[in-house]
Amino acid sequence: MREQETRPRTEAEEGTVAKRGLWSDFSFVASSRYREEIVLSLAAGPKLPRQLAEDTHIRIAHVSRALGELKERGLVECLTPETKTRGRVYGVTGAGTALVATFRTSRHRYLPVSKRVGAAGFVPKIRGSFPARCISYLKAAKEEAQVRKALSSWSVNPDELTDETWLSVDAFDEFLELLEAAFGDGSYGFIRSLAVQTAPRMSSIKEQVLKAIPIEALAEAAPIVYNKEWNYGRLEVKSGRRWASFQHFDAAMTPGMCAMFQGVYEGILRARGMPGEVRKTRCIRTGDDHCEYLARW
Repeated sequence: MREQETRPRTEAEEGTVAKRGLWSDFSFVASSRYREEIVLSLAAGPKLPRQLAEDTHIRIAHVSRALGELKERGLVECLTPETKTRGRVYGVTGAGTALVATFRTSRHRYLPVSKRVGAAGFVPKIRGSFPARCISYLKAAKEEAQVRKALSSWSVNPDELTDETWLSVDAFDEFLELLEAAFGDGSYGFIRSLAVQTAPRMSSIKEQVLKAIPIEALAEAAPIVYNKEWNYGRLEVKSGRRWASFQHFDAAMTPGMCAMFQGVYEGILRARGMPGEVRKTRCIRTGDDHCEYLARW
C-alpha cells in the first residue's frame, strides 16, 4: 500500500500559517500589560531584569514571571545562558521582532480611545461609581494604608471620588492598572475577582438585580446600566434559554477592562444566586470588531 504523499505547502499557505501564529502571539502578549511592556522595552535593546523593572516600573517579581512566559513562547531569549544567577541579559528573538513590528503598526487595535483622533470636543468618560465601590471594598478587606499606597500615584484624588465623578478613560484604566500592580500578579485575575465582589454594589446595577424579573429580562436591561455608566460605545445583548451574549462595540478595551467586564457579569449571576459561567469569546484587542462575553446558567 502506497504511503500517502504529503503535498508541500504553497507560499500562500505558509504565509497563512505564519500569520495565524503571529496573531496568536499578539493575543498572548496583548492580554498582559506586563508582557507587552517588557517586549517593547527589549525591542529597544537587550536588558537585565533589573533594568527592565526600572524601565517599565514593573516589580521585579512580575518581570521575572513575564520573562519566563515570553521565553517559553519563543519571543525572548537569554543572551547569556552561561550566567546562572545575576547578570542574565535578555533580548527579543526573530519571532519577537516580528511581533513588535505588528504592535507598532496595529496600535489602533488596542490603544484607549482617548489616545486616538476623535471628534473635536468629545471626551470618552466613565462614571466613578465602580472605582468608588472598589476603594470602599478594599479598605474593608485590606488595610487602608495599603489601598492608599497603591493609589498614591493615581491622577485622581480618591478622597474626592463620588458616584457622580466622571473619569477619563485613561484615568479609569490607570486605576485598574495600579490595583493590579499592587495586589495582583499581572494576569488581571485580581481585577476580575474584585469586579465580582463590587459590581453588584453599584446603584445602577443593584437597582436592576433587585427587580423580580427573569434573569433573561435582566440581561436585556444591561444596555440601560451601560449607558448610565459610560458616555461612549454601545452594548448589544442577545439572549436565549439560559444564556446571554453581551457585545461591546466601539469600546476602549484594555486588559484591565476586559477582566473587569467578565467579573461584572459573573458578579451579577452570583448576586441573583444563579450558578453559571461567563467566557470571553471575542476581543477587540485581538482583531475582532467587538468584545463579547457569553454567560450561561
